[in-house]
Amino acid sequence: MSLSLVPDVADVEDYLPAAPAAAAPVPQPGPAPAPSQATTTKIDLDAVLEFIDSRGFHFDPWQVAAYITAIRTKPFVILAGVSGTGKSALPRLVAEATGAIATTVPVRPDWNDSSELLGYKTLTGKFEPGHLLRFAREAAENPDKQYFFLLDEMNIARPEYYFAEVLSRIEEAGVLGVGAAATPLKEDAGDDWDSVSIPSNLAIVGSVNMDETTFGFSRKVLDRAFVIEFSDVDLSLVDGAGANASPHDAHSDAWRRESTTLAGHPRRAEPSVVRVIETLTELNSLLQPAQLHFGYRVRDEIAMFVLAAEQEPDQFESTEGGQIDPLDLAISMKVLPRIQGSGATITNLLKQLSEWAQPGSGDALAFPVSAQRIELMQRRLIETGFTNYWT
Repeated sequence: MSLSLVPDVADVEDYLPAAPAAAAPVPQPGPAPAPSQATTTKIDLDAVLEFIDSRGFHFDPWQVAAYITAIRTKPFVILAGVSGTGKSALPRLVAEATGAIATTVPVRPDWNDSSELLGYKTLTGKFEPGHLLRFAREAAENPDKQYFFLLDEMNIARPEYYFAEVLSRIEEAGVLGVGAAATPLKEDAGDDWDSVSIPSNLAIVGSVNMDETTFGFSRKVLDRAFVIEFSDVDLSLVDGAGANASPHDAHSDAWRRESTTLAGHPRRAEPSVVRVIETLTELNSLLQPAQLHFGYRVRDEIAMFVLAAEQEPDQFESTEGGQIDPLDLAISMKVLPRIQGSGATITNLLKQLSEWAQPGSGDALAFPVSAQRIELMQRRLIETGFTNYWT
Protein backbone atom coordinates (compact mmCIF):
# COMPACT_ATOMS: atom_id res chain seq x y z
CA MET A 1 0.00 0.00 0.00
CA SER A 2 1.44 3.40 -0.88
CA LEU A 3 1.28 6.49 1.27
CA SER A 4 -1.02 8.24 -1.21
CA LEU A 5 -3.70 8.64 1.45
CA VAL A 6 -1.48 11.08 3.27
CA PRO A 7 -1.27 14.68 2.00
CA ASP A 8 2.10 16.01 0.88
CA VAL A 9 4.05 17.49 3.75
CA ALA A 10 5.14 21.08 3.23
CA ASP A 11 6.85 21.47 6.59
CA VAL A 12 7.30 19.01 9.42
CA GLU A 13 6.57 21.84 11.87
CA ASP A 14 2.94 21.74 10.67
CA TYR A 15 2.56 18.32 12.31
CA LEU A 16 3.95 19.35 15.69
CA PRO A 17 1.60 20.64 18.39
CA ALA A 18 1.92 24.35 18.99
CA ALA A 19 3.56 25.40 22.23
CA PRO A 20 1.22 26.96 24.82
CA ALA A 21 1.10 30.74 24.41
CA ALA A 22 2.31 31.42 27.93
CA ALA A 23 4.97 28.76 27.98
CA ALA A 24 8.52 29.86 28.65
CA PRO A 25 11.25 28.57 26.36
CA VAL A 26 12.60 25.22 27.45
CA PRO A 27 16.26 25.62 28.42
CA GLN A 28 18.61 23.61 26.26
CA PRO A 29 21.30 21.45 27.83
CA GLY A 30 24.62 23.18 28.22
CA PRO A 31 27.96 21.62 27.44
CA ALA A 32 28.58 18.43 29.40
CA PRO A 33 31.63 18.10 31.60
CA ALA A 34 34.61 16.75 29.70
CA PRO A 35 34.92 12.97 30.23
CA SER A 36 38.11 11.46 31.47
CA GLN A 37 40.57 10.23 28.85
CA ALA A 38 39.89 6.65 29.97
CA THR A 39 36.35 6.81 28.60
CA THR A 40 34.69 7.56 25.26
CA THR A 41 31.53 9.45 24.39
CA LYS A 42 30.56 7.00 21.66
CA ILE A 43 29.39 3.41 21.95
CA ASP A 44 31.29 1.08 19.61
CA LEU A 45 28.73 -1.55 18.54
CA ASP A 46 31.36 -3.76 16.92
CA ALA A 47 33.30 -3.84 20.20
CA VAL A 48 30.10 -4.59 22.13
CA LEU A 49 29.20 -7.46 19.78
CA GLU A 50 32.73 -8.85 20.04
CA PHE A 51 32.55 -8.68 23.83
CA ILE A 52 29.14 -10.43 23.91
CA ASP A 53 30.37 -13.13 21.52
CA SER A 54 33.44 -13.76 23.68
CA ARG A 55 31.10 -14.48 26.59
CA GLY A 56 29.35 -17.23 24.60
CA PHE A 57 26.16 -15.30 23.73
CA HIS A 58 24.85 -14.44 20.28
CA PHE A 59 22.56 -11.63 19.17
CA ASP A 60 21.91 -10.20 15.73
CA PRO A 61 23.58 -6.80 15.32
CA TRP A 62 20.18 -5.12 14.90
CA GLN A 63 18.99 -6.49 18.25
CA VAL A 64 21.89 -4.92 20.12
CA ALA A 65 21.60 -1.74 18.03
CA ALA A 66 17.87 -1.52 18.74
CA TYR A 67 18.46 -1.95 22.47
CA ILE A 68 21.16 0.72 22.63
CA THR A 69 19.17 3.13 20.45
CA ALA A 70 16.01 2.57 22.51
CA ILE A 71 17.89 3.41 25.72
CA ARG A 72 19.23 6.56 24.06
CA THR A 73 15.66 7.50 23.11
CA LYS A 74 13.76 6.60 26.28
CA PRO A 75 15.37 5.21 29.47
CA PHE A 76 12.74 2.47 29.90
CA VAL A 77 12.93 -0.68 27.79
CA ILE A 78 11.08 -4.01 28.07
CA LEU A 79 12.77 -7.16 26.75
CA ALA A 80 10.34 -9.98 25.99
CA GLY A 81 10.49 -13.40 24.44
CA VAL A 82 11.06 -17.10 24.85
CA SER A 83 12.77 -18.18 28.05
CA GLY A 84 16.48 -18.80 27.58
CA THR A 85 17.02 -16.45 24.62
CA GLY A 86 19.32 -14.14 26.57
CA LYS A 87 16.94 -11.25 27.14
CA SER A 88 18.00 -11.00 30.80
CA ALA A 89 21.67 -11.38 29.88
CA LEU A 90 21.72 -8.71 27.14
CA PRO A 91 21.50 -5.62 29.37
CA ARG A 92 24.11 -7.02 31.76
CA LEU A 93 26.48 -7.85 28.91
CA VAL A 94 26.06 -4.44 27.26
CA ALA A 95 26.65 -2.76 30.62
CA GLU A 96 29.79 -4.80 31.20
CA ALA A 97 31.03 -4.15 27.66
CA THR A 98 30.67 -0.38 28.08
CA GLY A 99 31.89 -0.04 31.65
CA ALA A 100 28.42 0.75 33.00
CA ILE A 101 27.01 -0.33 36.36
CA ALA A 102 24.09 -2.77 36.38
CA THR A 103 22.09 -4.39 39.13
CA THR A 104 19.35 -7.03 38.81
CA VAL A 105 16.32 -7.21 41.08
CA PRO A 106 13.94 -10.17 40.59
CA VAL A 107 10.29 -9.20 40.85
CA ARG A 108 8.22 -11.32 43.24
CA PRO A 109 4.56 -12.27 42.79
CA ASP A 110 3.56 -10.57 46.05
CA TRP A 111 4.61 -7.08 44.97
CA ASN A 112 1.40 -5.08 45.20
CA ASP A 113 2.87 -1.64 45.90
CA SER A 114 6.11 0.27 45.41
CA SER A 115 7.66 -0.48 48.81
CA GLU A 116 10.23 -2.94 47.45
CA LEU A 117 11.39 -0.44 44.83
CA LEU A 118 11.08 2.86 46.68
CA GLY A 119 11.04 1.92 50.36
CA TYR A 120 8.79 2.00 53.41
CA LYS A 121 8.67 3.08 57.03
CA THR A 122 8.97 0.46 59.74
CA LEU A 123 6.71 0.29 62.78
CA THR A 124 9.28 2.34 64.66
CA GLY A 125 9.13 5.12 62.04
CA LYS A 126 12.52 4.37 60.49
CA PHE A 127 12.63 4.60 56.70
CA GLU A 128 14.01 1.59 54.80
CA PRO A 129 14.95 2.60 51.23
CA GLY A 130 13.97 0.28 48.39
CA HIS A 131 16.18 -1.22 45.71
CA LEU A 132 15.57 1.47 43.07
CA LEU A 133 15.88 4.37 45.50
CA ARG A 134 19.31 3.17 46.67
CA PHE A 135 20.49 2.63 43.10
CA ALA A 136 19.18 6.02 41.94
CA ARG A 137 21.13 7.81 44.68
CA GLU A 138 24.31 5.93 43.77
CA ALA A 139 23.82 6.90 40.10
CA ALA A 140 23.28 10.55 41.01
CA GLU A 141 26.52 10.53 43.01
CA ASN A 142 28.44 9.18 39.98
CA PRO A 143 27.19 11.21 36.98
CA ASP A 144 30.02 10.12 34.66
CA LYS A 145 28.91 6.46 34.82
CA GLN A 146 25.86 4.95 33.15
CA TYR A 147 23.61 2.87 35.44
CA PHE A 148 21.12 0.15 34.52
CA PHE A 149 18.43 -1.08 36.89
CA LEU A 150 17.20 -4.49 35.67
CA LEU A 151 13.79 -5.80 36.75
CA ASP A 152 13.83 -9.55 36.09
CA GLU A 153 10.46 -11.17 35.28
CA MET A 154 8.82 -7.79 35.51
CA ASN A 155 5.28 -9.06 34.91
CA ILE A 156 5.21 -11.90 37.45
CA ALA A 157 3.38 -9.24 39.51
CA ARG A 158 1.16 -6.49 38.11
CA PRO A 159 3.46 -3.63 36.98
CA GLU A 160 0.62 -1.11 37.43
CA TYR A 161 0.62 -1.88 41.17
CA TYR A 162 4.29 -1.54 42.02
CA PHE A 163 5.59 0.63 39.17
CA ALA A 164 3.05 3.45 38.80
CA GLU A 165 5.02 6.11 40.68
CA VAL A 166 8.21 5.23 38.82
CA LEU A 167 6.45 5.51 35.45
CA SER A 168 5.24 8.99 36.37
CA ARG A 169 8.75 10.07 37.34
CA ILE A 170 10.20 8.68 34.09
CA GLU A 171 7.72 10.75 32.09
CA GLU A 172 8.43 13.86 34.12
CA ALA A 173 12.19 13.47 33.78
CA GLY A 174 11.76 13.46 30.02
CA VAL A 175 10.40 17.01 29.82
CA LEU A 176 12.32 18.86 32.51
CA GLY A 177 14.52 21.72 31.43
CA VAL A 178 18.05 22.23 32.64
CA GLY A 179 18.07 23.41 36.23
CA ALA A 180 14.47 22.35 36.92
CA ALA A 181 14.07 20.23 40.01
CA ALA A 182 12.77 16.72 39.41
CA THR A 183 10.09 15.33 41.68
CA PRO A 184 11.68 12.91 44.19
CA LEU A 185 10.86 9.25 43.88
CA LYS A 186 9.72 9.05 47.50
CA GLU A 187 8.75 12.50 48.79
CA ASP A 188 7.70 11.28 52.25
CA ALA A 189 10.83 9.21 52.85
CA GLY A 190 12.75 11.49 55.19
CA ASP A 191 16.24 10.61 56.43
CA ASP A 192 17.83 12.34 53.39
CA TRP A 193 16.09 9.94 51.01
CA ASP A 194 13.24 12.32 50.18
CA SER A 195 15.32 14.28 47.66
CA VAL A 196 16.37 11.32 45.47
CA SER A 197 14.99 11.49 41.92
CA ILE A 198 15.76 9.63 38.69
CA PRO A 199 19.08 10.96 37.35
CA SER A 200 19.79 11.26 33.63
CA ASN A 201 22.41 8.49 33.78
CA LEU A 202 19.94 5.84 35.00
CA ALA A 203 17.93 3.57 32.70
CA ILE A 204 15.38 0.94 33.72
CA VAL A 205 15.12 -2.36 31.82
CA GLY A 206 12.54 -5.06 32.42
CA SER A 207 12.62 -8.66 31.21
CA VAL A 208 9.29 -10.42 30.75
CA ASN A 209 7.90 -13.85 29.95
CA MET A 210 4.40 -14.00 28.53
CA ASP A 211 2.67 -17.19 29.69
CA GLU A 212 -0.17 -18.33 31.91
CA THR A 213 1.80 -17.48 35.07
CA THR A 214 2.34 -13.81 34.23
CA PHE A 215 0.28 -10.65 33.77
CA GLY A 216 -0.25 -8.60 30.62
CA PHE A 217 0.67 -4.95 30.23
CA SER A 218 -1.71 -2.03 30.15
CA ARG A 219 -1.43 0.63 27.46
CA LYS A 220 -0.12 3.01 30.13
CA VAL A 221 2.98 0.85 30.51
CA LEU A 222 3.39 0.01 26.81
CA ASP A 223 3.12 3.66 25.72
CA ARG A 224 6.01 4.53 28.03
CA ALA A 225 8.43 1.80 26.96
CA PHE A 226 10.20 0.35 23.98
CA VAL A 227 9.41 -3.37 23.68
CA ILE A 228 12.08 -5.56 22.07
CA GLU A 229 10.99 -9.14 21.48
CA PHE A 230 13.40 -12.08 21.26
CA SER A 231 11.89 -15.16 19.64
CA ASP A 232 14.20 -16.31 16.83
CA VAL A 233 16.78 -18.81 18.09
CA ASP A 234 19.58 -20.42 16.09
CA LEU A 235 20.45 -23.56 18.03
CA SER A 236 23.42 -24.27 15.74
CA LEU A 237 25.36 -21.41 17.34
CA VAL A 238 27.37 -22.86 20.22
CA ASP A 239 30.82 -21.36 20.68
CA GLY A 240 31.77 -17.76 21.09
CA ALA A 241 34.76 -16.18 19.39
CA GLY A 242 37.01 -17.49 22.14
CA ALA A 243 38.97 -14.26 22.51
CA ASN A 244 38.81 -12.57 25.88
CA ALA A 245 37.48 -9.23 24.63
CA SER A 246 37.99 -6.27 26.93
CA PRO A 247 35.28 -3.73 27.78
CA HIS A 248 35.47 -0.22 26.33
CA ASP A 249 34.37 2.21 29.00
CA ALA A 250 31.81 4.72 27.73
CA HIS A 251 31.03 7.96 29.51
CA SER A 252 27.39 8.45 30.49
CA ASP A 253 27.20 11.10 27.74
CA ALA A 254 27.34 8.26 25.20
CA TRP A 255 23.89 7.19 26.44
CA ARG A 256 22.38 10.66 26.62
CA ARG A 257 19.41 11.67 24.47
CA GLU A 258 19.61 14.48 21.93
CA SER A 259 16.21 15.71 23.06
CA THR A 260 13.29 14.64 25.22
CA THR A 261 10.59 15.81 22.79
CA LEU A 262 10.30 15.94 19.03
CA ALA A 263 9.33 19.61 19.10
CA GLY A 264 12.63 20.42 20.82
CA HIS A 265 14.81 18.11 18.75
CA PRO A 266 17.57 19.88 16.80
CA ARG A 267 16.98 17.62 13.76
CA ARG A 268 13.18 17.57 13.79
CA ALA A 269 12.97 18.90 10.20
CA GLU A 270 14.94 16.00 8.70
CA PRO A 271 13.26 14.15 5.78
CA SER A 272 13.18 10.99 7.91
CA VAL A 273 10.85 12.74 10.36
CA VAL A 274 8.51 13.63 7.50
CA ARG A 275 8.49 9.95 6.51
CA VAL A 276 7.78 8.89 10.10
CA ILE A 277 4.87 11.29 10.46
CA GLU A 278 3.34 10.33 7.12
CA THR A 279 3.63 6.65 7.98
CA LEU A 280 2.23 6.98 11.48
CA THR A 281 -0.64 9.17 10.28
CA GLU A 282 -1.75 6.43 7.91
CA LEU A 283 -1.17 3.74 10.53
CA ASN A 284 -3.27 5.64 13.08
CA SER A 285 -6.14 5.85 10.58
CA LEU A 286 -6.18 2.03 10.47
CA LEU A 287 -6.02 1.68 14.26
CA GLN A 288 -8.66 4.28 15.11
CA PRO A 289 -11.80 2.20 14.34
CA ALA A 290 -10.58 -0.35 16.93
CA GLN A 291 -9.78 2.45 19.40
CA LEU A 292 -6.12 1.41 19.38
CA HIS A 293 -4.69 4.60 17.91
CA PHE A 294 -1.89 6.43 19.69
CA GLY A 295 -0.96 9.98 20.62
CA TYR A 296 1.92 12.41 20.55
CA ARG A 297 4.14 10.48 22.97
CA VAL A 298 4.34 7.43 20.71
CA ARG A 299 4.85 9.61 17.64
CA ASP A 300 7.67 11.56 19.30
CA GLU A 301 9.49 8.48 20.55
CA ILE A 302 9.32 6.67 17.22
CA ALA A 303 10.62 9.74 15.41
CA MET A 304 13.43 10.25 17.91
CA PHE A 305 14.35 6.55 17.71
CA VAL A 306 14.69 6.87 13.93
CA LEU A 307 16.78 10.05 14.31
CA ALA A 308 19.06 8.34 16.83
CA ALA A 309 19.42 5.32 14.54
CA GLU A 310 20.53 7.58 11.68
CA GLN A 311 23.74 8.32 13.55
CA GLU A 312 24.77 4.66 13.20
CA PRO A 313 22.97 3.42 10.05
CA ASP A 314 25.26 0.42 9.50
CA GLN A 315 24.42 -1.04 12.91
CA PHE A 316 20.89 -2.08 11.94
CA GLU A 317 21.62 -5.27 10.05
CA SER A 318 20.97 -8.98 10.46
CA THR A 319 23.65 -11.61 10.95
CA GLU A 320 23.46 -12.26 7.19
CA GLY A 321 24.15 -8.60 6.46
CA GLY A 322 20.65 -7.51 5.45
CA GLN A 323 19.62 -3.99 6.45
CA ILE A 324 16.79 -3.50 8.95
CA ASP A 325 14.65 -0.36 8.72
CA PRO A 326 14.66 1.43 12.13
CA LEU A 327 11.14 2.75 11.45
CA ASP A 328 9.97 -0.83 10.88
CA LEU A 329 11.54 -1.84 14.20
CA ALA A 330 10.02 1.12 16.02
CA ILE A 331 6.52 0.30 14.75
CA SER A 332 6.94 -3.29 15.94
CA MET A 333 8.24 -2.11 19.33
CA LYS A 334 5.82 0.76 20.02
CA VAL A 335 2.60 0.11 18.09
CA LEU A 336 1.95 -3.61 17.59
CA PRO A 337 2.11 -4.53 21.33
CA ARG A 338 -1.06 -2.44 21.79
CA ILE A 339 -3.08 -4.88 19.68
CA GLN A 340 -4.84 -7.75 21.41
CA GLY A 341 -8.28 -9.26 21.51
CA SER A 342 -10.70 -11.27 19.39
CA GLY A 343 -13.70 -10.88 17.16
CA ALA A 344 -14.40 -9.20 13.84
CA THR A 345 -12.82 -5.85 14.74
CA ILE A 346 -9.40 -7.34 15.48
CA THR A 347 -9.68 -9.72 12.53
CA ASN A 348 -10.36 -6.84 10.12
CA LEU A 349 -7.65 -4.69 11.69
CA LEU A 350 -4.96 -7.35 11.29
CA LYS A 351 -6.03 -7.94 7.69
CA GLN A 352 -5.69 -4.23 6.91
CA LEU A 353 -2.36 -3.99 8.70
CA SER A 354 -1.04 -7.00 6.80
CA GLU A 355 -1.96 -5.40 3.47
CA TRP A 356 -0.43 -2.11 4.63
CA ALA A 357 2.86 -3.69 5.75
CA GLN A 358 3.51 -5.64 2.54
CA PRO A 359 2.66 -4.23 -0.90
CA GLY A 360 1.64 -6.26 -3.90
CA SER A 361 3.56 -9.27 -5.17
CA GLY A 362 6.92 -8.55 -6.74
CA ASP A 363 7.70 -5.62 -4.48
CA ALA A 364 9.96 -5.66 -1.45
CA LEU A 365 8.18 -5.68 1.88
CA ALA A 366 7.52 -2.17 3.13
CA PHE A 367 7.86 -3.19 6.78
CA PRO A 368 9.00 -6.83 6.91
CA VAL A 369 9.65 -6.98 10.67
CA SER A 370 6.14 -5.72 11.41
CA ALA A 371 4.63 -7.86 8.64
CA GLN A 372 6.13 -11.00 10.14
CA ARG A 373 4.69 -10.22 13.56
CA ILE A 374 1.28 -9.33 12.13
CA GLU A 375 1.20 -12.67 10.28
CA LEU A 376 1.96 -14.48 13.54
CA MET A 377 -0.84 -12.60 15.28
CA GLN A 378 -3.25 -13.51 12.48
CA ARG A 379 -2.39 -17.21 12.75
CA ARG A 380 -2.86 -17.15 16.51
CA LEU A 381 -6.26 -15.49 16.12
CA ILE A 382 -7.39 -18.20 13.70
CA GLU A 383 -6.05 -21.06 15.82
CA THR A 384 -7.12 -19.92 19.29
CA GLY A 385 -9.74 -17.22 18.78
CA PHE A 386 -7.59 -14.68 20.62
CA THR A 387 -4.40 -12.88 19.72
CA ASN A 388 -1.76 -10.55 21.08
CA TYR A 389 1.75 -9.42 20.23
CA TRP A 390 3.61 -11.76 22.54
CA THR A 391 5.05 -15.18 21.77
